[in-house]
This record gives sequence, C-alpha cells and structure tokens, in this order.
Amino acid sequence: MESLAPEDVVRQVAALLERRRIELARALLKSALANHPDHSGLLLQSAWTDYLADQNEDALTTVRQVLASEPSNESARVLYFELLVEKGQHRDAEHVIIELLREYPEASDYYGRYANLMLRTLNITKALQLAREGLRYEPDNTECLAAQAICELIERPGSASHGLQRLLVGHPKYIRTLLLVVVALEQRGDVRGAKQVAQELVLAQPNNERLVAIARDLKLKAHWSMLPLWPVQKWGWGASFGIWLFTIVASRALGKTHPEAASIFLGVMLTYVVYSWVWPPLLRRFFFK
Repeated sequence: MESLAPEDVVRQVAALLERRRIELARALLKSALANHPDHSGLLLQSAWTDYLADQNEDALTTVRQVLASEPSNESARVLYFELLVEKGQHRDAEHVIIELLREYPEASDYYGRYANLMLRTLNITKALQLAREGLRYEPDNTECLAAQAICELIERPGSASHGLQRLLVGHPKYIRTLLLVVVALEQRGDVRGAKQVAQELVLAQPNNERLVAIARDLKLKAHWSMLPLWPVQKWGWGASFGIWLFTIVASRALGKTHPEAASIFLGVMLTYVVYSWVWPPLLRRFFFK
C-alpha cells in the first residue's frame, strides 16, 4: 500500500486534532515521520499533538526545531507563544505575541491571547484594552470576550454575568486562566477579589471539589474576623518572624523606659499570637464546614 504524501498527512492530522483524536493523530504522524523525519509540516503537527497531550517539553523541543528552519511560520510561533506562557516565561511570550500583532494587526485572536497573558500578570488595564481592541475587528471573538469578562469581574466584583458562566462552561480552558488569576490575586493580598473570582468558578463547575475547596478557603480568609491576620496571610512565615522580631525589640526598648507599658505590650502581642493560632481553625470548624 502506497504511503500518503506528507502534505496529506498534515491535513489529516490537523482534522484529527480539531476533534481531539490525539492518539490517532500520533499514530499517523509516527509512520509519516519515519519516512520524512525533517518535514517541517509533520514536525509542527507533532508539536501541536504533544501540546494537546500536555507533553509541553516535547512540544517545545519540536517547535524550536521548526522555527530554526522556518522562523516566520505563523502556526509555530503561536504554539511557541502558548508554550512559553505555560512555562511562566511571560516576557518572552509577550515578545512573540507582539511580533505576531505587528504582522497581523487585525487578528482578534492574537489580541485575545495577549490579553489573557496580561491577565496572568494581573495587568488588568492593559488586558481590557487589548480585549476591546480585538473585539473591534471581530465582535464575537471568544478569546477577547473571555478576557473582557474576566477583567470586568476583577474590576467590579459581583458584576459577573450569565454570559461569563456560559463561556466558562463551553470553554473550560478559561477556568484555568481564572484559577491562575485567583492565585495571583491572593498572592497580591487581594483576598476578597480572589474570593469573588473563585465563587464564579464554583458556579461554572459546582461539582469540582478542588474549586469548591479553594472558594471555601478564600471565604474563610476574607471573613471580617481574619482582618487582623492579613500580614500573616500575605507574607506567611516571613510576617511571623517579623512580628516576633518587632515584639522582642519593642518590648526591650519599652522595658528600659516604661516597664508597665512593656508588660501590657507583651500581653497584647501574646494574645495576638494565640489568636493567630487558635482562631482560624475554630472559624473553619464552626462556620466554614
């Protein structure tokens, strides 16, 4: 039986990947690459196949091979951008998407991808600007609509619409973006904002135990009685060490001039330490079961 031409294999694999038939695509590519190991089209489809199978390191190695021979290959550059984003190399990824936009200034998809990258770095203003610019060229672009909805949710907690929920249900990949936004917001110290976004995730996937647990934990941290503990929540052990060091230095200084005040100060700080240890688990046990 005569083997298919590489171009025919590329088209068939692309069709299979659109339907997420990854193993069939891989089998077809294996046979074709055995006969044409340096064919850039086959290599690129192999990289996309690995990416869709979450084998990002293999995909990155292969796509770099393609770009070495075809540096202007648009599909390879898009995949390279996505892989850099996944690796957290945001600066390099931004450079790639900027170059793509320079060459394709009306490509809404690229504005949407760039906006989602900005969301991961919590550059909300720029993300919203990019999303709106992309929607000028294609009002129904999913990438831009998703980025715009997420930006509006972050800027105006409680503003989420049914449109956002439909988008999250229909395109689960944006749930991952929102989850990264939750993590970034919490690390920035915006626990209430992180809680709001997490609640939208739970509405989209109410049976996802991981999302439910994250939302419950953030609801606990955002409780009004946890406000005095915000330094510990934000900086962890670093804050605990700083508070301990401050207590020692301040109590010694007060002890030399105002012994009674030093005793009161130590009592207050001891109460705070006990509160930080005891209250969160009690709050979780009795109010956030």
